[in-house]
Amino acid sequence: MLFRYRATAALVLTAAVVAGVLALSGGTAGAAGTPSAAPATAPTDSASPTDSASPTPTPSSTASSSPLATITITPDAGNYVMSAANPSPVVGGTITELAPGATTATPYADQSIVIADSVKGDASLVTDGNGGYSYDPSGPVPGETITVEVPATPTNSAAAAPPVMLSAELMLTAKLSATEIKYGTAVTVSGTVTSYTASGDTPLPGQPVRVYATGGQLVLTTETSGTGAFTASLPREATSLSWIVQSGGGPYTTATATLPMTVELPTVITGFKAALNPFWQVSYQGCLGLTASTPGYVPSLSGLTIQYAASAHGPWHTLGKVPAGQRSYVCGDDGRTFSGTLPGPLRDAYYRAVYAGSAGGTAATGYLSSDSGVVRSWRYSDRITDFKVAPHTVRKGGKLTVSGQLQYRPGRKWLDLTRRTVLIILRPAGSKTWYWIVQARTNSKGDFSVTFTDPLAATWAAEYLGGKNLLASMSSTVSVPVIK
Repeated sequence: MLFRYRATAALVLTAAVVAGVLALSGGTAGAAGTPSAAPATAPTDSASPTDSASPTPTPSSTASSSPLATITITPDAGNYVMSAANPSPVVGGTITELAPGATTATPYADQSIVIADSVKGDASLVTDGNGGYSYDPSGPVPGETITVEVPATPTNSAAAAPPVMLSAELMLTAKLSATEIKYGTAVTVSGTVTSYTASGDTPLPGQPVRVYATGGQLVLTTETSGTGAFTASLPREATSLSWIVQSGGGPYTTATATLPMTVELPTVITGFKAALNPFWQVSYQGCLGLTASTPGYVPSLSGLTIQYAASAHGPWHTLGKVPAGQRSYVCGDDGRTFSGTLPGPLRDAYYRAVYAGSAGGTAATGYLSSDSGVVRSWRYSDRITDFKVAPHTVRKGGKLTVSGQLQYRPGRKWLDLTRRTVLIILRPAGSKTWYWIVQARTNSKGDFSVTFTDPLAATWAAEYLGGKNLLASMSSTVSVPVIK
Protein backbone atom coordinates (compact mmCIF):
# COMPACT_ATOMS: atom_id res chain seq x y z
CA MET A 1 0.00 0.00 0.00
CA LEU A 2 1.48 3.37 -1.03
CA PHE A 3 1.14 6.47 1.18
CA ARG A 4 0.58 9.66 -0.79
CA TYR A 5 1.72 13.02 0.59
CA ARG A 6 -0.95 15.74 0.57
CA ALA A 7 0.24 19.38 0.68
CA THR A 8 -2.34 20.39 3.30
CA ALA A 9 0.00 22.95 4.90
CA ALA A 10 0.47 24.72 1.60
CA LEU A 11 -3.30 24.98 1.17
CA VAL A 12 -3.72 26.47 4.65
CA LEU A 13 -0.87 28.89 4.03
CA THR A 14 -2.48 30.05 0.82
CA ALA A 15 -5.79 30.62 2.56
CA ALA A 16 -4.05 32.68 5.22
CA VAL A 17 -2.35 34.78 2.62
CA VAL A 18 -5.67 35.34 0.89
CA ALA A 19 -7.26 36.34 4.19
CA GLY A 20 -4.44 38.76 4.83
CA VAL A 21 -4.80 40.31 1.46
CA LEU A 22 -8.52 40.70 2.01
CA ALA A 23 -7.90 42.27 5.41
CA LEU A 24 -5.42 44.74 3.97
CA SER A 25 -7.85 45.64 1.23
CA GLY A 26 -10.73 46.12 3.66
CA GLY A 27 -12.69 43.14 2.43
CA THR A 28 -13.94 39.96 4.10
CA ALA A 29 -13.96 36.45 2.92
CA GLY A 30 -17.22 35.05 1.71
CA ALA A 31 -18.40 31.55 2.12
CA ALA A 32 -16.72 30.59 -1.09
CA GLY A 33 -13.63 32.68 -0.40
CA THR A 34 -14.89 35.57 -2.63
CA PRO A 35 -14.33 39.08 -1.11
CA SER A 36 -17.56 40.70 0.15
CA ALA A 37 -18.32 44.42 -0.26
CA ALA A 38 -18.22 46.36 3.07
CA PRO A 39 -19.73 49.85 3.69
CA ALA A 40 -17.26 52.67 3.76
CA THR A 41 -16.59 54.11 7.24
CA ALA A 42 -14.82 57.19 8.27
CA PRO A 43 -11.44 56.86 9.72
CA THR A 44 -11.28 56.87 13.45
CA ASP A 45 -9.55 59.43 15.40
CA SER A 46 -6.76 57.13 16.20
CA ALA A 47 -6.04 56.59 12.62
CA SER A 48 -2.85 58.15 11.48
CA PRO A 49 -2.85 59.91 8.13
CA THR A 50 0.10 57.81 7.20
CA ASP A 51 -1.89 54.58 7.87
CA SER A 52 -4.63 55.44 5.43
CA ALA A 53 -2.53 54.35 2.46
CA SER A 54 -2.29 50.57 2.54
CA PRO A 55 0.90 49.02 1.11
CA THR A 56 0.50 46.90 -2.04
CA PRO A 57 0.60 43.23 -0.95
CA THR A 58 2.90 40.71 -2.73
CA PRO A 59 0.86 37.62 -3.76
CA SER A 60 2.27 34.11 -2.79
CA SER A 61 3.89 32.05 -5.57
CA THR A 62 1.83 29.05 -6.92
CA ALA A 63 4.41 28.00 -9.52
CA SER A 64 5.36 24.28 -9.97
CA SER A 65 6.89 22.49 -6.96
CA SER A 66 10.58 21.62 -6.73
CA PRO A 67 11.75 18.30 -8.47
CA LEU A 68 11.73 15.14 -6.27
CA ALA A 69 14.47 12.60 -5.71
CA THR A 70 14.12 9.31 -7.65
CA ILE A 71 13.98 6.11 -5.58
CA THR A 72 15.43 2.82 -6.90
CA ILE A 73 14.79 -0.53 -5.14
CA THR A 74 17.22 -3.33 -6.00
CA PRO A 75 16.09 -6.74 -4.59
CA ASP A 76 18.68 -9.39 -3.75
CA ALA A 77 18.77 -12.54 -5.86
CA GLY A 78 17.40 -14.55 -2.99
CA ASN A 79 16.17 -18.15 -2.76
CA TYR A 80 12.43 -17.95 -2.18
CA VAL A 81 11.75 -21.69 -2.17
CA MET A 82 10.99 -23.11 1.26
CA SER A 83 12.84 -26.33 1.98
CA ALA A 84 14.61 -28.09 4.81
CA ALA A 85 17.75 -26.18 3.86
CA ASN A 86 15.86 -22.90 3.51
CA PRO A 87 12.95 -23.01 5.97
CA SER A 88 12.26 -19.25 6.08
CA PRO A 89 13.32 -17.30 2.97
CA VAL A 90 14.46 -13.73 3.62
CA VAL A 91 13.39 -10.91 1.32
CA GLY A 92 16.16 -8.33 1.14
CA GLY A 93 17.82 -5.73 -1.03
CA THR A 94 19.06 -2.12 -1.15
CA ILE A 95 17.39 1.21 -1.84
CA THR A 96 19.07 4.29 -3.30
CA GLU A 97 17.90 7.80 -4.12
CA LEU A 98 19.02 10.14 -6.87
CA ALA A 99 18.62 13.81 -5.97
CA PRO A 100 17.42 16.25 -8.63
CA GLY A 101 20.34 17.29 -10.81
CA ALA A 102 22.68 14.70 -9.22
CA THR A 103 24.52 12.08 -11.26
CA THR A 104 25.32 9.61 -8.46
CA ALA A 105 22.72 7.84 -6.33
CA THR A 106 23.18 7.69 -2.56
CA PRO A 107 21.88 5.12 -0.06
CA TYR A 108 18.34 5.65 1.14
CA ALA A 109 19.63 5.30 4.68
CA ASP A 110 17.68 5.14 7.95
CA GLN A 111 14.36 5.68 6.22
CA SER A 112 10.99 4.10 6.80
CA ILE A 113 9.67 1.73 4.14
CA VAL A 114 6.56 -0.46 3.93
CA ILE A 115 6.50 -4.27 3.58
CA ALA A 116 3.18 -5.33 2.02
CA ASP A 117 2.64 -9.00 3.01
CA SER A 118 -0.37 -10.78 1.46
CA VAL A 119 -0.69 -13.07 4.48
CA LYS A 120 0.48 -11.05 7.49
CA GLY A 121 -0.51 -7.57 6.35
CA ASP A 122 1.58 -4.41 6.05
CA ALA A 123 4.60 -3.75 8.22
CA SER A 124 7.03 -0.85 8.60
CA LEU A 125 10.76 -1.29 8.31
CA VAL A 126 13.72 1.08 8.55
CA THR A 127 16.63 0.80 6.16
CA ASP A 128 20.14 0.56 7.54
CA GLY A 129 22.96 3.04 6.99
CA ASN A 130 23.65 1.60 3.54
CA GLY A 131 20.03 1.69 2.42
CA GLY A 132 19.68 -2.06 2.95
CA TYR A 133 16.56 -3.85 4.11
CA SER A 134 15.83 -7.42 5.23
CA TYR A 135 12.44 -8.96 5.96
CA ASP A 136 11.96 -12.43 7.48
CA PRO A 137 8.34 -13.60 7.04
CA SER A 138 8.11 -15.75 10.16
CA GLY A 139 6.01 -18.83 9.44
CA PRO A 140 5.89 -18.42 5.64
CA VAL A 141 3.27 -20.23 3.57
CA PRO A 142 3.37 -21.24 -0.12
CA GLY A 143 1.92 -18.52 -2.32
CA GLU A 144 2.62 -15.70 0.13
CA THR A 145 3.60 -12.53 -1.76
CA ILE A 146 5.79 -9.75 -0.37
CA THR A 147 6.17 -6.28 -1.90
CA VAL A 148 8.70 -3.68 -0.76
CA GLU A 149 7.35 -0.08 -1.05
CA VAL A 150 8.81 3.35 -0.46
CA PRO A 151 6.09 5.95 0.22
CA ALA A 152 6.32 9.38 -1.33
CA THR A 153 7.66 12.24 0.80
CA PRO A 154 8.03 15.97 0.19
CA THR A 155 11.52 15.25 -1.12
CA ASN A 156 11.23 11.98 -3.02
CA SER A 157 8.82 10.07 -5.27
CA ALA A 158 7.16 6.77 -4.34
CA ALA A 159 8.57 3.42 -5.53
CA ALA A 160 7.74 -0.29 -5.31
CA ALA A 161 9.71 -3.42 -6.12
CA PRO A 162 8.18 -6.31 -8.10
CA PRO A 163 6.24 -8.67 -5.79
CA VAL A 164 8.10 -11.75 -4.52
CA MET A 165 6.08 -14.99 -4.20
CA LEU A 166 7.25 -17.61 -1.73
CA SER A 167 7.03 -21.21 -2.95
CA ALA A 168 7.62 -24.59 -1.32
CA GLU A 169 9.60 -27.60 -2.45
CA LEU A 170 7.32 -30.33 -3.83
CA MET A 171 8.23 -34.02 -3.60
CA LEU A 172 6.82 -36.65 -5.96
CA THR A 173 7.01 -40.45 -5.75
CA ALA A 174 5.62 -42.63 -8.55
CA LYS A 175 5.73 -46.25 -9.69
CA LEU A 176 4.10 -48.58 -12.22
CA SER A 177 2.12 -51.69 -11.31
CA ALA A 178 4.33 -53.55 -13.83
CA THR A 179 7.41 -52.53 -15.82
CA GLU A 180 7.52 -55.46 -18.26
CA ILE A 181 4.15 -56.37 -19.69
CA LYS A 182 2.45 -58.35 -22.40
CA TYR A 183 0.46 -56.11 -24.70
CA GLY A 184 -3.06 -55.68 -23.38
CA THR A 185 -2.14 -56.05 -19.70
CA ALA A 186 -3.71 -53.33 -17.55
CA VAL A 187 -1.10 -51.02 -15.98
CA THR A 188 -1.62 -48.35 -13.33
CA VAL A 189 0.60 -45.56 -12.08
CA SER A 190 0.46 -44.55 -8.43
CA GLY A 191 2.36 -42.40 -5.99
CA THR A 192 2.27 -39.53 -3.51
CA VAL A 193 2.74 -35.76 -3.62
CA THR A 194 4.02 -33.89 -0.55
CA SER A 195 5.50 -30.47 0.13
CA TYR A 196 7.89 -29.00 2.65
CA THR A 197 6.50 -27.36 5.77
CA ALA A 198 8.10 -26.37 9.04
CA SER A 199 6.60 -29.47 10.63
CA GLY A 200 7.94 -31.79 7.92
CA ASP A 201 6.72 -33.19 4.61
CA THR A 202 3.00 -32.60 4.33
CA PRO A 203 0.61 -34.41 1.93
CA LEU A 204 -0.90 -32.18 -0.74
CA PRO A 205 -4.58 -33.01 -1.35
CA GLY A 206 -6.20 -31.96 -4.62
CA GLN A 207 -2.82 -31.46 -6.29
CA PRO A 208 -2.92 -31.96 -10.10
CA VAL A 209 -0.75 -34.80 -11.47
CA ARG A 210 0.00 -35.01 -15.19
CA VAL A 211 1.21 -38.09 -17.10
CA TYR A 212 2.96 -37.79 -20.46
CA ALA A 213 4.07 -40.43 -22.95
CA THR A 214 7.49 -40.40 -24.57
CA GLY A 215 7.61 -37.41 -26.87
CA GLY A 216 5.65 -35.12 -24.56
CA GLN A 217 2.08 -36.17 -25.39
CA LEU A 218 -0.24 -35.60 -22.42
CA VAL A 219 -2.20 -38.82 -21.88
CA LEU A 220 -4.04 -38.16 -18.62
CA THR A 221 -4.49 -35.79 -15.70
CA THR A 222 -5.51 -36.78 -12.21
CA GLU A 223 -5.24 -35.27 -8.74
CA THR A 224 -4.20 -36.38 -5.29
CA SER A 225 -6.60 -37.57 -2.59
CA GLY A 226 -6.86 -36.15 0.89
CA THR A 227 -3.75 -38.10 1.85
CA GLY A 228 -1.72 -36.79 -1.08
CA ALA A 229 -1.90 -40.14 -2.90
CA PHE A 230 -2.90 -40.71 -6.52
CA THR A 231 -3.53 -43.65 -8.85
CA ALA A 232 -4.61 -43.83 -12.49
CA SER A 233 -4.98 -46.41 -15.26
CA LEU A 234 -2.62 -45.93 -18.20
CA PRO A 235 -3.70 -46.35 -21.83
CA ARG A 236 -2.62 -49.44 -23.74
CA GLU A 237 0.63 -49.10 -25.64
CA ALA A 238 2.05 -51.44 -28.27
CA THR A 239 5.59 -50.12 -28.01
CA SER A 240 8.07 -49.77 -25.19
CA LEU A 241 8.25 -46.26 -23.78
CA SER A 242 8.84 -44.12 -20.69
CA TRP A 243 5.95 -42.53 -18.82
CA ILE A 244 6.70 -39.03 -17.51
CA VAL A 245 4.82 -38.19 -14.29
CA GLN A 246 4.81 -34.54 -13.26
CA SER A 247 3.27 -32.37 -10.55
CA GLY A 248 3.76 -28.86 -9.20
CA GLY A 249 3.54 -25.31 -10.42
CA GLY A 250 2.10 -22.18 -8.85
CA PRO A 251 3.25 -21.94 -5.23
CA TYR A 252 5.17 -25.24 -5.52
CA THR A 253 8.24 -26.37 -7.40
CA THR A 254 7.76 -28.84 -10.23
CA ALA A 255 8.79 -32.47 -9.67
CA THR A 256 9.11 -35.13 -12.38
CA ALA A 257 9.46 -38.93 -12.33
CA THR A 258 10.46 -41.01 -15.38
CA LEU A 259 9.07 -44.57 -15.43
CA PRO A 260 10.32 -46.89 -18.24
CA MET A 261 7.96 -49.65 -19.37
CA THR A 262 8.79 -52.53 -21.71
CA VAL A 263 5.95 -53.83 -23.87
CA GLU A 264 6.16 -57.32 -25.35
CA LEU A 265 3.89 -58.29 -28.23
CA PRO A 266 2.45 -61.84 -28.36
CA THR A 267 3.45 -63.81 -31.47
CA VAL A 268 1.99 -66.86 -33.20
CA ILE A 269 3.29 -69.33 -35.82
CA THR A 270 0.64 -70.41 -38.28
CA GLY A 271 0.53 -72.55 -41.40
CA PHE A 272 3.57 -74.61 -40.39
CA LYS A 273 4.37 -77.57 -42.64
CA ALA A 274 7.31 -79.95 -42.75
CA ALA A 275 7.88 -82.85 -45.11
CA LEU A 276 10.69 -85.38 -45.56
CA ASN A 277 11.41 -85.85 -49.27
CA PRO A 278 12.88 -89.07 -50.76
CA PHE A 279 16.40 -87.66 -50.58
CA TRP A 280 16.45 -87.26 -46.80
CA GLN A 281 15.69 -83.55 -46.85
CA VAL A 282 13.09 -81.80 -44.72
CA SER A 283 11.30 -78.95 -46.46
CA TYR A 284 9.45 -76.53 -44.15
CA GLN A 285 7.35 -73.39 -44.39
CA GLY A 286 5.15 -71.21 -42.19
CA CYS A 287 4.22 -67.71 -41.01
CA LEU A 288 5.53 -65.87 -37.96
CA GLY A 289 3.08 -63.12 -37.03
CA LEU A 290 1.33 -61.34 -34.17
CA THR A 291 -1.79 -62.58 -32.44
CA ALA A 292 -5.08 -61.19 -33.68
CA SER A 293 -5.85 -57.54 -32.80
CA THR A 294 -2.27 -56.85 -31.73
CA PRO A 295 -0.95 -53.66 -33.33
CA GLY A 296 2.54 -53.65 -34.79
CA TYR A 297 4.48 -56.03 -37.02
CA VAL A 298 7.23 -58.67 -36.88
CA PRO A 299 10.48 -56.95 -37.90
CA SER A 300 12.71 -60.01 -38.31
CA LEU A 301 12.86 -63.81 -38.41
CA SER A 302 15.86 -63.79 -36.10
CA GLY A 303 15.45 -66.32 -33.31
CA LEU A 304 13.31 -68.74 -35.35
CA THR A 305 14.46 -72.39 -35.42
CA ILE A 306 13.20 -75.76 -36.68
CA GLN A 307 13.20 -78.60 -34.14
CA TYR A 308 12.61 -82.35 -34.40
CA ALA A 309 11.90 -85.25 -32.06
CA ALA A 310 11.28 -88.98 -32.34
CA SER A 311 8.10 -88.53 -30.28
CA ALA A 312 5.38 -85.89 -30.42
CA HIS A 313 6.21 -85.08 -26.81
CA GLY A 314 9.96 -84.70 -27.30
CA PRO A 315 12.66 -84.44 -26.23
CA TRP A 316 13.21 -81.79 -28.90
CA HIS A 317 16.44 -81.15 -30.76
CA THR A 318 17.44 -78.27 -33.01
CA LEU A 319 17.49 -79.24 -36.65
CA GLY A 320 18.56 -75.81 -37.91
CA LYS A 321 18.02 -72.06 -37.82
CA VAL A 322 15.75 -70.20 -40.18
CA PRO A 323 17.87 -67.62 -42.05
CA ALA A 324 16.93 -64.21 -40.62
CA GLY A 325 17.71 -62.40 -43.85
CA GLN A 326 15.78 -64.63 -46.24
CA ARG A 327 13.25 -63.10 -48.61
CA SER A 328 9.81 -63.18 -47.03
CA TYR A 329 6.35 -61.81 -47.61
CA VAL A 330 3.60 -60.35 -45.46
CA CYS A 331 1.34 -62.98 -43.94
CA GLY A 332 -1.12 -63.41 -41.09
CA ASP A 333 -1.40 -60.41 -38.75
CA ASP A 334 1.48 -58.30 -40.01
CA GLY A 335 3.76 -61.34 -40.00
CA ARG A 336 6.51 -62.71 -42.25
CA THR A 337 6.65 -65.95 -44.21
CA PHE A 338 9.57 -68.36 -43.79
CA SER A 339 10.70 -71.48 -45.64
CA GLY A 340 13.75 -73.64 -46.25
CA THR A 341 15.27 -77.10 -46.46
CA LEU A 342 17.36 -78.95 -43.88
CA PRO A 343 18.94 -82.45 -43.76
CA GLY A 344 16.49 -85.08 -42.58
CA PRO A 345 17.44 -86.56 -39.21
CA LEU A 346 15.16 -89.61 -39.14
CA ARG A 347 12.92 -91.45 -41.59
CA ASP A 348 10.06 -90.92 -39.12
CA ALA A 349 10.10 -87.76 -37.00
CA TYR A 350 8.05 -84.91 -35.59
CA TYR A 351 8.80 -81.28 -36.44
CA ARG A 352 7.91 -77.86 -35.10
CA ALA A 353 8.99 -74.22 -35.51
CA VAL A 354 10.04 -72.36 -32.36
CA TYR A 355 10.39 -68.60 -32.00
CA ALA A 356 12.57 -67.60 -29.07
CA GLY A 357 11.21 -64.05 -29.01
CA SER A 358 13.28 -60.93 -28.57
CA ALA A 359 13.99 -58.93 -25.46
CA GLY A 360 12.66 -55.42 -25.31
CA GLY A 361 13.92 -52.39 -23.41
CA THR A 362 13.19 -48.74 -22.84
CA ALA A 363 13.81 -48.10 -26.52
CA ALA A 364 12.86 -51.46 -28.05
CA THR A 365 9.59 -53.34 -28.22
CA GLY A 366 9.81 -56.98 -27.14
CA TYR A 367 8.25 -60.00 -28.83
CA LEU A 368 7.08 -63.01 -26.86
CA SER A 369 8.15 -66.55 -27.76
CA SER A 370 5.83 -68.97 -29.52
CA ASP A 371 5.73 -72.52 -30.93
CA SER A 372 4.00 -73.87 -33.99
CA GLY A 373 1.87 -76.96 -34.05
CA VAL A 374 3.64 -80.36 -34.26
CA VAL A 375 3.89 -82.00 -37.69
CA ARG A 376 4.85 -85.61 -38.41
CA SER A 377 6.61 -86.65 -41.61
CA TRP A 378 7.87 -90.15 -42.43
CA ARG A 379 8.90 -92.51 -45.25
CA TYR A 380 9.66 -96.21 -45.47
CA SER A 381 13.26 -97.32 -45.76
CA ASP A 382 14.23 -99.27 -48.89
CA ARG A 383 17.35 -100.88 -50.33
CA ILE A 384 18.88 -102.45 -53.44
CA THR A 385 20.46 -105.78 -52.66
CA ASP A 386 22.31 -108.49 -54.57
CA PHE A 387 23.62 -105.90 -57.00
CA LYS A 388 25.72 -107.49 -59.81
CA VAL A 389 27.48 -106.31 -62.97
CA ALA A 390 28.68 -108.84 -65.58
CA PRO A 391 31.13 -109.28 -67.06
CA HIS A 392 33.78 -107.63 -64.92
CA THR A 393 35.75 -106.62 -67.99
CA VAL A 394 34.18 -105.53 -71.28
CA ARG A 395 35.69 -104.99 -74.63
CA LYS A 396 34.86 -101.78 -76.44
CA GLY A 397 31.36 -102.08 -77.88
CA GLY A 398 30.64 -105.13 -75.72
CA LYS A 399 27.50 -105.80 -73.67
CA LEU A 400 27.05 -105.32 -69.93
CA THR A 401 24.34 -106.86 -67.74
CA VAL A 402 23.26 -105.20 -64.48
CA SER A 403 20.89 -106.88 -61.98
CA GLY A 404 19.66 -106.66 -58.40
CA GLN A 405 16.65 -106.64 -56.13
CA LEU A 406 14.63 -103.71 -54.66
CA GLN A 407 13.08 -104.10 -51.20
CA TYR A 408 11.41 -101.92 -48.55
CA ARG A 409 10.66 -102.35 -44.87
CA PRO A 410 7.23 -101.26 -43.65
CA GLY A 411 7.77 -103.06 -40.35
CA ARG A 412 10.33 -105.47 -38.98
CA LYS A 413 10.79 -107.41 -42.21
CA TRP A 414 12.05 -106.46 -45.65
CA LEU A 415 9.49 -106.93 -48.42
CA ASP A 416 9.87 -107.02 -52.22
CA LEU A 417 9.13 -103.72 -53.95
CA THR A 418 7.46 -104.60 -57.26
CA ARG A 419 6.74 -102.74 -60.47
CA ARG A 420 9.17 -99.93 -59.69
CA THR A 421 11.66 -98.16 -61.92
CA VAL A 422 15.34 -98.44 -61.10
CA LEU A 423 17.98 -96.26 -62.76
CA ILE A 424 21.29 -97.77 -63.85
CA ILE A 425 23.88 -95.06 -63.19
CA LEU A 426 27.57 -94.69 -63.92
CA ARG A 427 30.44 -92.45 -62.94
CA PRO A 428 33.09 -92.25 -65.68
CA ALA A 429 36.64 -93.01 -64.66
CA GLY A 430 38.28 -89.87 -63.32
CA SER A 431 34.91 -88.06 -62.83
CA LYS A 432 32.92 -87.19 -59.70
CA THR A 433 29.56 -86.89 -61.43
CA TRP A 434 26.98 -89.65 -61.80
CA TYR A 435 24.85 -90.15 -64.93
CA TRP A 436 22.00 -92.50 -65.63
CA ILE A 437 22.16 -94.52 -68.84
CA VAL A 438 19.24 -96.96 -68.77
CA GLN A 439 16.12 -97.85 -66.74
CA ALA A 440 15.15 -101.24 -65.37
CA ARG A 441 11.78 -102.43 -64.01
CA THR A 442 11.36 -104.69 -61.00
CA ASN A 443 9.21 -107.84 -61.40
CA SER A 444 6.79 -109.40 -58.94
CA LYS A 445 9.68 -110.40 -56.71
CA GLY A 446 11.39 -107.02 -56.83
CA ASP A 447 14.12 -108.30 -59.14
CA PHE A 448 15.47 -106.27 -62.05
CA SER A 449 17.97 -107.04 -64.83
CA VAL A 450 18.98 -105.14 -67.95
CA THR A 451 21.61 -105.67 -70.67
CA PHE A 452 23.07 -102.83 -72.79
CA THR A 453 26.21 -101.79 -74.63
CA ASP A 454 28.94 -100.60 -72.29
CA PRO A 455 30.00 -97.14 -73.50
CA LEU A 456 33.14 -96.58 -71.43
CA ALA A 457 35.18 -97.58 -68.41
CA ALA A 458 33.21 -96.53 -65.34
CA THR A 459 31.94 -97.29 -61.87
CA TRP A 460 28.39 -98.69 -61.93
CA ALA A 461 25.46 -98.62 -59.49
CA ALA A 462 21.68 -98.81 -59.35
CA GLU A 463 19.48 -96.09 -57.84
CA TYR A 464 15.85 -95.96 -56.79
CA LEU A 465 14.47 -92.41 -56.65
CA GLY A 466 11.81 -93.23 -54.14
CA GLY A 467 8.08 -92.78 -54.31
CA LYS A 468 5.05 -92.11 -52.16
CA ASN A 469 6.17 -92.69 -48.56
CA LEU A 470 9.40 -94.25 -49.85
CA LEU A 471 12.93 -92.98 -49.53
CA ALA A 472 15.48 -93.05 -52.32
CA SER A 473 18.25 -95.63 -52.14
CA MET A 474 21.41 -96.62 -53.97
CA SER A 475 23.15 -99.92 -54.40
CA SER A 476 26.76 -100.73 -53.83
CA THR A 477 29.18 -99.81 -56.64
CA VAL A 478 31.15 -101.96 -59.12
CA SER A 479 33.97 -100.77 -61.38
CA VAL A 480 34.19 -102.22 -64.88
CA PRO A 481 37.12 -101.40 -67.20
CA VAL A 482 36.69 -101.35 -70.99
CA ILE A 483 39.51 -102.87 -73.02
CA LYS A 484 40.26 -102.81 -76.73
